[in-house]
Amino acid sequence: MSLDSKFEVIVVGGGAIGCTIAYYLRSEGFKVALVDKGPIGFEASWASAGIVGPGTFLGGNSWFKPATKMSKKLYDDLNQALHEETGQLVEYGGQGTLTLAFNAEEVDGIQQYVKKQKGDDVPTEILMGVEARQREPSLPENLLAAMLRPDGRFLDARNYTLTIAKAAEIKGVRMIQGWPVTEFLWEKSRIAGVKSGFSSLIADWVINAAGAWGGELDPKLVLPIFPDHGQIMALKGPVNGLRHTLCRWNQSGYITPRVDGRALVGATHEQIGFQKMITPMGLRVLSDITKRVLPELSDRKILDIWSGLRPATKDGLPVIGPDYRTTGGYLWATGHSSSGMMQAPATAKVIVDLVSNKKPRIPIEEVSVNRFIKV
Repeated sequence: MSLDSKFEVIVVGGGAIGCTIAYYLRSEGFKVALVDKGPIGFEASWASAGIVGPGTFLGGNSWFKPATKMSKKLYDDLNQALHEETGQLVEYGGQGTLTLAFNAEEVDGIQQYVKKQKGDDVPTEILMGVEARQREPSLPENLLAAMLRPDGRFLDARNYTLTIAKAAEIKGVRMIQGWPVTEFLWEKSRIAGVKSGFSSLIADWVINAAGAWGGELDPKLVLPIFPDHGQIMALKGPVNGLRHTLCRWNQSGYITPRVDGRALVGATHEQIGFQKMITPMGLRVLSDITKRVLPELSDRKILDIWSGLRPATKDGLPVIGPDYRTTGGYLWATGHSSSGMMQAPATAKVIVDLVSNKKPRIPIEEVSVNRFIKV
């Protein structure tokens, strides 16, 4: 395989976001290569709990909710399309997200939230304890109320990433694994390709979807993207199964189901650099989440525990779009932190818009690189 071929687009990073970008670009007819420093889908996407669906962001950010809402609709379509194209199931399902309230203060919190959201385009409703247990029989008897977001879904992020990567390759994307980008190729102030050691690839566009490593691929395009270490464990699910993603009002952590009956509990947030490890403290945090959200699972068998590195930014938002330090040929698509799976398809569609010289279908001003750099 020659590595000096000319492409229209090179995507750097083979996680869910990079593979989805490559898939959609190739679907629009672009000649695309995707490169990754290791195997496809074995970093943040491999570790993700795969929670998707419409979400909000404090401060009324113009990116977060539209991106999560659009992505949910795109996942609905991709679920069927990817099965038809590859014969593989991405294991996508669920009947919503339930935010649980176990005391009067928590009940007041979810009621006030739903009241503020009245008239919003993301549906929410309050269920009393009995109603919530009818929807989710494994919920405890002392539950007072729950807030339901019916559009919430869960997704096996590992299956999704490998499946959409396969679909992209079937469409004609060249997938190059074990090819770490060591620097960008520059033509004056424009990006013209990427290098790995003495090998190079030329392209009209380079898309940086390199996750936690994306902020340091080139010394001229450094950004403060850092690894947010997270630990997740998989438990044997409840006897009645789980239909919803569960969390507790105003407390960290979640429990989300898998099609095969497992229940995933997550997640920790630790800044320990580029290392992955399972720690006693992490196990304690995950155990505490289990006790707070669904105590029934506290004595269930631990089936697996793992960790991964999310690409994070200080404000919790991704970096998407062009960089003023170049005159073209380069786009950011990383820094999504815990919301990468929630926003992967929408991010990919926006990148397709930018490569196609169209107006982004979601405003990107608030996720621009300019918020980190004095222009």
